[in-house]
Amino acid sequence: MTGTRTAADPTEVRRAVEGVADPELPPVTIGMLGMVHDVEVDDDGTVRVELLPTFSGCPATEMIERDVVAAVRAVEGVDEVRVRFRYDPPWTPDRIDTTGRERLREFGIAPPGGAVASPRPEGRPTLPLAIGPASDPRPCPYCGSDTTVRESNFGPTPCRDLRFCERCQQPFEAFKSF
Repeated sequence: MTGTRTAADPTEVRRAVEGVADPELPPVTIGMLGMVHDVEVDDDGTVRVELLPTFSGCPATEMIERDVVAAVRAVEGVDEVRVRFRYDPPWTPDRIDTTGRERLREFGIAPPGGAVASPRPEGRPTLPLAIGPASDPRPCPYCGSDTTVRESNFGPTPCRDLRFCERCQQPFEAFKSF
């Protein structure tokens, strides 16, 4: 007697991938951050996942890969999981969904307010990871005040910077705009 193979449900597989928590920002998932580029499910139980890291040197990619493999392997009908990080198209903060923006704010990190053009002095492109836009105001995630200042272009990771709210006197982090 041969067993009947249960095919993995692509919707359930995608839900498992998107539900993986970001190891550096536990309140948000990689789905909320818009890091999931593509998910393919084959009839033989093989799943291929393509992810967009938030920056090219992200130290969390190995942890994210491990967590994605574990989450997808828990889905019935999955035998093998292959995870690939790709850099084209590049991830941008515009990919963060509404829920992710709200969770970041609740966590004390100011999400970007939308697309902000990068400065291009004299027509030359700059590295937004290094300096970010000259003017990129963010409301304070704690009190909502707009009287905030960027204290440093360099935060705990290359995709974040450090801000300070002049009203409530709280420091906070913000995702850089690219």
